[in-house]
Amino acid sequence: MRTFLRSALLLLLALGCTSAPKGGVPAAPVLGDYRIQPGDQIDVRFPLNPELNVLSVVRPDGRVSLKLVGEVLAEGHTPAELGQELRKAYAKELRDPEITVIVRSMAARVYVDGHIERPGEYLWSPQITALQAIARAGGFRDTANQDRFVVLRRATDGTQQVIEIDLEEKTGEHDVFLAPYDLVVVPSSNVADVNKWMDQYIRQNIPIMPRDVMPGF
Repeated sequence: MRTFLRSALLLLLALGCTSAPKGGVPAAPVLGDYRIQPGDQIDVRFPLNPELNVLSVVRPDGRVSLKLVGEVLAEGHTPAELGQELRKAYAKELRDPEITVIVRSMAARVYVDGHIERPGEYLWSPQITALQAIARAGGFRDTANQDRFVVLRRATDGTQQVIEIDLEEKTGEHDVFLAPYDLVVVPSSNVADVNKWMDQYIRQNIPIMPRDVMPGF
């Protein structure tokens, strides 16, 4: 278990994501707030100039190639922000350009590990919760602690956060929507004292984000 969690923490440190949602079951994050990632497929639409429409996949360098203006950085922008940047860029080529950016498919992933049937990475969507991610990964193993597990998250300010899911505290009310690149960790049911496990393997490595003070998306 120690080796597994070290690997999980190293993975989390290497990945960036949005800040944690509020406790309970928050509203799903708004897709308009989603920040474009490499591998996303974006649709750039010109209602008044449809010949310029482009459906493109964001390259690993975060850029896309567009007609007339060439290379444009898309990574890190929301669709609305990118649309605004493109209107500025096309203002030199078009009179009062109207541009809409739509994310057609997202490359963002979430990760599920520990005592579940199919550990690995899965496509993120704005509606996916921790329990849904576990279900997508085949559900809990017989060896899993099915009442308490954690979501590991790296906040936008670089701090590491842990969201504790405790289904025994209030059944069904402590699922959370996942942010891109969250890591769901399910411990073994053989851990006699889950609080001790949390202290030894989690809290000493990453600061806990209490549910009642988690910032929203």
